[in-house]
Amino acid sequence: MNPPDKTAISDWLRESFSFSRDEFSSPITWIDGVGVSRVRDLPDGLASLYKIGINEEELNKDSSRKFLSISVSHGKKILEGISLGSEWNVSDPVDFNCRNEFSLDIQDKSLFQKDKKISPEKLLKILEDRHMQPTKIAAGFFLRCYLWFWRVFLPNFVRCLDFLLLAILWIISGETLQKDILSRSFDGMRTESARERIQEQTEFRFKNVKTMDFFGYYKARQWSVVFYCLAHLILFVIFSYYSIHNSVVETLFENNFTALCYVVVSFAIIETLVPEFLKYSIRKTSKLYGRISFIRLSLWD
Repeated sequence: MNPPDKTAISDWLRESFSFSRDEFSSPITWIDGVGVSRVRDLPDGLASLYKIGINEEELNKDSSRKFLSISVSHGKKILEGISLGSEWNVSDPVDFNCRNEFSLDIQDKSLFQKDKKISPEKLLKILEDRHMQPTKIAAGFFLRCYLWFWRVFLPNFVRCLDFLLLAILWIISGETLQKDILSRSFDGMRTESARERIQEQTEFRFKNVKTMDFFGYYKARQWSVVFYCLAHLILFVIFSYYSIHNSVVETLFENNFTALCYVVVSFAIIETLVPEFLKYSIRKTSKLYGRISFIRLSLWD
């Protein structure tokens, strides 16, 4: 099959999508690719950008049926088009991409949705209805719930969990992190070359804390010793105030050897195992937050 005429395809797309439609601009041909864009004006200085084209990989395939690369975005209207990344609300028009649903036969110049032939007007109407669905009170209810769960509830839940883990780590060991979860998530999403992996480990390093001699020979974090003693002091006050008696506890501390074994083992758990588990969990929540924040939701694919 001969290489497709990119100029001819772009001209056909521009002519096919040049029909008049309320609040839509005239189609704009892409300079750096095969496709067209149309901007729809919305109230309050907002706008939506509809982009319909064919990427280079699809153009190089032997088949005459080429999948369209479609994206619809919502943002503030500017001179060049729209500004993405503005404040988002669950009832705003939804941004989405289509890669494997709509196609164009470049030989007979026919548009398809799956295997059903459609007109350019119908294609734009389908995209418009999907984009505006969250703004519909009844028809958009379940979509708003879906978007709220993935875009609002889940990221905030992971962020709160990360904050809670950091707070517990600080209370137990005095260690903390200077970067917030968003910065750590961006650091973890970079290309993992050898140098960047080393840099990432350095940037994710927890703040060092002062140590002290525990039992005269063991170097322990100062705050871990304070927390350990304070926790047991609180337990002692509670047991004494409420006259709580436990034969196992009493037997444990009657013998010096068993009492020493308890202190060594329990302090090792508090000073080493618990902080390391918390650090591991914090690293995982940072990666999870990055994945959730930038996940591509399958709305209609």
